[in-house]
Amino acid sequence: MFCKTVSGLGSDLLELLYPVCCLVCGDRLPDKRYLCSYCLNYAFEPADSGNYESSPGLVLPDRITMQMALWEFDKGGYLQDVLHHLKYSGLAELGLALGRELGYAVQNNRWMDVGDQTVLLPVPLHASRQRKRGYNQSALIASGIAAVTGAEPVDDKVLVRVKNTRTQTGLPAGVRRENISGAFQMNRSEPFAGRDVLIVDDVITTGATVMELSSLIENIAGRVGIATIARA
Repeated sequence: MFCKTVSGLGSDLLELLYPVCCLVCGDRLPDKRYLCSYCLNYAFEPADSGNYESSPGLVLPDRITMQMALWEFDKGGYLQDVLHHLKYSGLAELGLALGRELGYAVQNNRWMDVGDQTVLLPVPLHASRQRKRGYNQSALIASGIAAVTGAEPVDDKVLVRVKNTRTQTGLPAGVRRENISGAFQMNRSEPFAGRDVLIVDDVITTGATVMELSSLIENIAGRVGIATIARA
């Protein structure tokens, strides 16, 4: 049985010949979530997260009220492969499915009330990278969170990435901070004014990117939290 891992193959016949399968166990799926319920619940190591003080290796400012991740990143493992597919295989539906899982998790945290008064801020991609990829995976995750919580994703023109940085992967903490410095520009502040903001990304490592973003809204927003699929 050949399974489809690239979206947009076309007709019902191709759907029959190349069904969507779980990216971890290979079981055929009736929809395009790309992860079966069993693997969502048991294939990855849960992250011990809640507020940033319980997250070793992360050095985040006091303005960050909550940091939550679904799973611990597994370099060379299944989760790394899933996130690679999310970024580079055109699996937009996977981003929405992961976002919904993250939405259920953030609903149950005790540090920040995530609901219809919360603004979701997906980490912006530079325009050239987004054109090449076809979407911003963090925005897809935020849409999944919104579907569960009722929180409002911010318009992608409100805060943009103006510096096309090289990937943060593999860079030491100090170089990450230098690489991301000045990467974002605030075009409108009113969507954040007095409202709690949840910054959304696929993976958090040192926190350099979310620290840069949070510095732009620290004197505007209420509480600021971070929600990611994985923590490295």
